[in-house]
Amino acid sequence: MSIKVTDRDLSPILAAARTWIDRCLVEDASLLADNRGLWTMANADRLQLGFVERPDSGGDDFMTKLERQLSDTGAPAQQLMAEMMWVLLLFPSRIGADVKRSHLMVIWSWSGESLNSTHPMLADTVLCGVGSAGTAYNNLRWKELAYLIALVRSIKAMAMDARRALMSDYDRFMDWIDAVPRDGDRQFRHMLRYFAFPDRVERMSSNRDRISVLEGFQVAPRPQLKRWSDRQLDDALLTLRRREEAQRPGAVLDFYDGTLGPRWRKPEVDEGESAETPTLNAPFPASKAASVAEPAPLALADATSAPVNLILYGPPGTGKTHWLRQKFAEYTDAPSQVDAATWLNETLTNYGWRSVIAAALADMGRPARVPEIRAHRWVQAKAQQRGRAPAGVQATLWGYLQEHTPQTSTTVNISVRRPPFLFDKREAGDWKLLSGWQEQDDESAELWRLLKAGPQAATEAVHRYKVVTFHPSFSYEDFVRGIRPVATAEDGTTQFQLVDGKFKRICDEAHANSGKRYALFIDEINRANIAKVFGELITLIEPDKRAMFDAHGRLVEGMAVQLPGGGDGDVAERPFGVPKNLDIYGTMNTADRSIALLDVALRRRFHFEERAPDYTMLAADVDALDLGRLLRRINDRLEYLLDRDHRIGHAYLMRARTLADVQEAFARQIIPLLQEYFFDDFSRVSLVLSTTAEQPFLQEETLHFGRLFVGQRLDGVPSDRARFVITPSGSWTSESFRGIYDSAGDAGVTG
Repeated sequence: MSIKVTDRDLSPILAAARTWIDRCLVEDASLLADNRGLWTMANADRLQLGFVERPDSGGDDFMTKLERQLSDTGAPAQQLMAEMMWVLLLFPSRIGADVKRSHLMVIWSWSGESLNSTHPMLADTVLCGVGSAGTAYNNLRWKELAYLIALVRSIKAMAMDARRALMSDYDRFMDWIDAVPRDGDRQFRHMLRYFAFPDRVERMSSNRDRISVLEGFQVAPRPQLKRWSDRQLDDALLTLRRREEAQRPGAVLDFYDGTLGPRWRKPEVDEGESAETPTLNAPFPASKAASVAEPAPLALADATSAPVNLILYGPPGTGKTHWLRQKFAEYTDAPSQVDAATWLNETLTNYGWRSVIAAALADMGRPARVPEIRAHRWVQAKAQQRGRAPAGVQATLWGYLQEHTPQTSTTVNISVRRPPFLFDKREAGDWKLLSGWQEQDDESAELWRLLKAGPQAATEAVHRYKVVTFHPSFSYEDFVRGIRPVATAEDGTTQFQLVDGKFKRICDEAHANSGKRYALFIDEINRANIAKVFGELITLIEPDKRAMFDAHGRLVEGMAVQLPGGGDGDVAERPFGVPKNLDIYGTMNTADRSIALLDVALRRRFHFEERAPDYTMLAADVDALDLGRLLRRINDRLEYLLDRDHRIGHAYLMRARTLADVQEAFARQIIPLLQEYFFDDFSRVSLVLSTTAEQPFLQEETLHFGRLFVGQRLDGVPSDRARFVITPSGSWTSESFRGIYDSAGDAGVTG
């Protein structure tokens, strides 16, 4: 699937990976030394005892601790560790080939032998990497290594024939790897799957990108995708790739390149910036293609501008969702442009209180009392982001500090303790971080690293917006706040907790960073029960009701309400209000529900802007077809038979460049949409597509009772019945389509 990409050929890496699989996993030979058997169960057991079962929690760097752990495992096990490190470093592309070679040669040297740096498996073309694995893969290399050891011990317990069958059969492989225990969501399982089956699996080192791609190409919504297994995600991506390849025969397609990347990656540059040529290691900018004329964007001068409440409405295919996506760039800060407040707000959004407390203590560099922790700038920023009054944070801090104290602590007297164990209270009453806390809690260690590096080290764009799609079962609890089951990462159990919805979260983020504009994009806003979703907040979105709070959480302007669960005792929140610097955009498909039926309360509080079919966007000569005239005639017929809300947008024919493209658009999209409009009344569909040409789109046939049944016809049963059959799309000629708008009744009428 991803053997070739736009900037290089990955086949040398995949060939090396296959050699490793065949020689080392299936057989027991060495990869880097001839005539040796390194990949054996005995050597893997030595690494299990020396590395996995003898953790080193000292403060030294990874390589120093690894050398210490392997000091008495013997030369074969040490050389096996070097080759295991070769495997772990084969995928990442953000580590240079020279660095990889150096690591491998150092580890090999612990055995008392030297490694030939010119070995073919150490060539730059092999060690250049497949793609980015992210910083967590490097920071948690010890976990990935422990997982690789577990995989090796599992496969070495099988007979060699069984290993060979396993590594050549995707289904067997998936059954096996799913059964091998792992600590957390290890990335190497995705890398190994790609190395073993590159024609079946995409070159993605985590499911995060898999889910984003499938969501971006509208295969399924993200909440559903998150429940899919690795196998389901692979299957869906394979189907998607085949579909895209069928549309671009012979093209080298990669989901990370400039053709497919913008379909699922969020914009990374502002409208006025020039985008560099994307590489494997760089995020891909938004497409600059100017083939579609965009409406002039609304002016967003600064955070003090009047808030925007806007709903775009119109028939399907008129570019409403595309228009919203173009607006994302206005609420996106490139890494080089993000200011400190916005960066801190965005960074803290992705982490909970436990990690913020640990990072604050690490930043202080000494034990501290709870009031001191509360006064730390990061804790204050988190409180503001969560809509919490400063006085209400102290109880939260006490709760997290005590919960994550080890059972052996004698200064904390609570029964409920849960990992990770990070804190302990000293006899003096102040709190400290335990030694090795970063190894105990990857998430907190990552936050500390990010905050310590500061905004100047930012590598990802900051998105000051959220996107939500309404549906009939969407509720206030989903949108604002509700009790939801939440999985506990430490033990896998599920607890019911009060969870903020996207609207509450984006409002809190906007309040916490009042110097920037934020946005909420609501797709299909008319598909939910608006009164049920917004509840009492429908009043608060009005521009003159927008809220402003002072530093102590007191309302100084606008209106606010107390949300459910937000006014209890010491952890009381400030009242909730919709900030002035939040813009709300929505789209609605009038074919689903007329604007006249939309909730009156919502209609009073939003500006509405219609998106009608734009026939000038369509090609005027596709195999002698004028697509604009064709679509206009179909829409005139639909407006006559139904109403203007059930017209068809220009997007359905935007990509048509050949007659085959037009045939496919009608067969796969337009005719099914007409069936939906007319509730499968094919006589109406036939009327909309009636043509003066000899080859029709639908053929009327007669069903005769006498030819179908034996016996006497019953009363009320007709003797004949007509049915309509869609003719093969390949039979639709250019004359068939022209016959729709060049009909007898079209005399003297121009398109």
